[in-house]
Amino acid sequence: MRVAVAPESKGVPLRSVVWHLGGVDDRQRDLNATAKAQRGLFTRAQVLAAGFPESTIGGRVSRGLYEAVHPGVYGLSGSDNSWHRRVLAGTLSATFPAAASHRTAAYLWGLTSDRRDDFEVTTRRHLRCARPTFTVHESKDLLESDVVEVDGIPVTIPERTIVDLGASAPPWFVERCLDSGLRQGLFTARRVRSFIARVARPGRTGVGTIRPLIEDRLVWSGVTESVLEDLFRSVIGQLPYALPELQFKLFTPNGGFVGRYDFAYPSRMALIETDSERWHMDSVSFQRDREKQNRAHALGWTVYRFTWRQLTEDPGSVRRIITAIWTGPPTDSGANPARMRDQLAPEANRQLPTDSGANPARMRDS
Repeated sequence: MRVAVAPESKGVPLRSVVWHLGGVDDRQRDLNATAKAQRGLFTRAQVLAAGFPESTIGGRVSRGLYEAVHPGVYGLSGSDNSWHRRVLAGTLSATFPAAASHRTAAYLWGLTSDRRDDFEVTTRRHLRCARPTFTVHESKDLLESDVVEVDGIPVTIPERTIVDLGASAPPWFVERCLDSGLRQGLFTARRVRSFIARVARPGRTGVGTIRPLIEDRLVWSGVTESVLEDLFRSVIGQLPYALPELQFKLFTPNGGFVGRYDFAYPSRMALIETDSERWHMDSVSFQRDREKQNRAHALGWTVYRFTWRQLTEDPGSVRRIITAIWTGPPTDSGANPARMRDQLAPEANRQLPTDSGANPARMRDS
């Protein structure tokens, strides 16, 4: 038997194993096209749909032309056995609809860099056959619309992925992936909450972990820009004080831009910066940060700086500082609403009341 080797795709040598009247058999050509789109993989149903009899599969497996990957899933011999191919094979072996899910989907969406060999697949109805190389989850609320393709692999949509994660991953991992997805724009907190409302029911795993995290983020008026900012927000989240503003822009009384700060309590004239060694320790960044800090001090603001080590190894000291900001002597910011208005973004053109006796700046924080 002669073997024709087609152009490679995704590391897959597409070998035509049947010739008919001197040319490639049409059935094999169709099957090769399917395999090319699926990293050298195909299912029993696809072999039969191409027009081959059932006996063809067993015969070619015994001759080493096909490899049996999972029950009902085969591959062209010699195909690259990559991680992505193994995940795709797992989804093909499950009952439709099926998709890479949980931690595996989180990796494929870029929510985490943690790629695990023991990947996870979700299907609506799990056929109870042994699959020792990966985990299969059964979910009756899995819809076809919950599945999209990423790198040619069926994957649960981002909203479902983050909810499902709560069933198999620790809360800190779920929270980190949630904030990563929010920063990348893969979903919004409101879209995740809508998905929770769709699937929530007694006994539905994952919801209990993600629901409070989403409700917390719906309170915030913006999205953080780094894992370090996420960590700071988590550390202070349970304190009984108003949440700080995110990505706060400070201006001089005449409208000159002073700088942007990670967080701010305007009513306390307190600015907060989270300093990572990667982005703040080089000489240029170090100098720029100090100049920005001095300009804020000149306007009467206090800048507080927190590092990764402080937030992870001594979060109590961070909370004590935030508590001191709120319980210390009040600033004079409330006595001059016009000054506060100028120090906020001028384009907002807020009209702050001055005759009620209230502290307008504090009202922004409450």
